[in-house]
Amino acid sequence: MNHNNPDSFQFEKEFEVLSFQIDPSGKLRWSALADLLQEVAWKHADSRDFGQKLFDQGFMWVLSRFDIQVNEMPSWGDIIKIETAGRGINKLFALREFRVSNKEKVLAKAMSAWLLLDIDKKRPQRPEKVLPSELFQPNLDEKILPEKVPAPNHSIVARNFHVNYSDLDMNNHVNNVSYIRWIEDFCMENKFPFRSLIINYQSEALLGENIEINFEKDFNKCVISGISNGRMVFTSSVYKKS
Repeated sequence: MNHNNPDSFQFEKEFEVLSFQIDPSGKLRWSALADLLQEVAWKHADSRDFGQKLFDQGFMWVLSRFDIQVNEMPSWGDIIKIETAGRGINKLFALREFRVSNKEKVLAKAMSAWLLLDIDKKRPQRPEKVLPSELFQPNLDEKILPEKVPAPNHSIVARNFHVNYSDLDMNNHVNNVSYIRWIEDFCMENKFPFRSLIINYQSEALLGENIEINFEKDFNKCVISGISNGRMVFTSSVYKKS
């Protein structure tokens, strides 16, 4: 993951790592980290009138790609600071960066790519029409766009996850974090702890559907896909902890 102007973040918020957010080792879960990143993105957007205000006007932000790299997960009781900033536009993608730290120690970094959709037409809109000027980088490094993850070539069907009511967000869509939770559950159940994750959200999963998890792995990398009724829902690559 490349970063553009890493010290010029535009919004920050502190959180305490709570008991219901940790895994059996006492560390923040990947899904809980993704929840916090998404919350900070929303808070920043809302503070600059491109969050709830846009939703009220008939538009919504849809996360398309997420690249999260963790150096060290925080522990129960830690106070962490999450910073975020818009990193410009790449075609139809609005880019957003995150940095997670504890007492000035950088714990994790992330880059995300979002699409602006017309809620009724389900069509992408050009994000530069609605975003404030400070979110545009004059010399955007196109390498910061999270990479496209192809589906695994010779995959094995591993297990299924069921889309439940608790997976739905305020838009009645499966929450972005549910996909990461499925990946986390699959990897940890198969003794594949990971240090980085890239996910591409391909299509919408629906309430009541079963998501078939397919995977292909080598020593330090696992490529995972989620499929429902022959439709690709997501692709992801994770890299094992060293």
